[in-house]
Amino acid sequence: MLMDKEKLEQKFNEAMSYTDYVSLAESLDQRMPWDQRHSQLELTNDQNALISSFEREMNVLCLTGTWCGDCALQGSAMQRIAEANEKIHLRFLQREDEHADLIVKSQINQGFRVPVSWFMAEDFEPVGVFGDRTLSRYRSMARNALGEHANVLAEAPADPVREVLSEMIDEFERVNLLLRISPRLREKHGD
Repeated sequence: MLMDKEKLEQKFNEAMSYTDYVSLAESLDQRMPWDQRHSQLELTNDQNALISSFEREMNVLCLTGTWCGDCALQGSAMQRIAEANEKIHLRFLQREDEHADLIVKSQINQGFRVPVSWFMAEDFEPVGVFGDRTLSRYRSMARNALGEHANVLAEAPADPVREVLSEMIDEFERVNLLLRISPRLREKHGD
């Protein structure tokens, strides 16, 4: 599911900022979840300190839909993370026909799901893909779908929205560490 850096850079340059992307919402019903989630996901001081400490430039491209609830949650969480560190460059693409080349290559379990996010180094070299839902969201969905058979699942988080934020921070931290200890980038930056 990783793509070549030229394709990712091209798509990143075609993509939009969070504000521009959210303004695409066709109705207030579509925009409201994005605004609501963004307001719910302020970072704690510890989260802000962690994200502020990231030293490498990171490009993140999220293929998403303004109509998608999971996209609103993850997209807003990623935006909060990007707001905490100017080295994180985040862009959004609407899942539409003009990006079919990206959509077809990002199938998950033989489906065209969103959100799917590509994490890239400063030079657009791909380093990771994340999609479509976080672990806590799948646990919640499994509890609903499996009923009595769900007793093997971890307990539901006290605040599912903030749990998704924590999971997204973990993914950004993972990518940051990958970039920070990369021999290629350490040689380039002399550290």
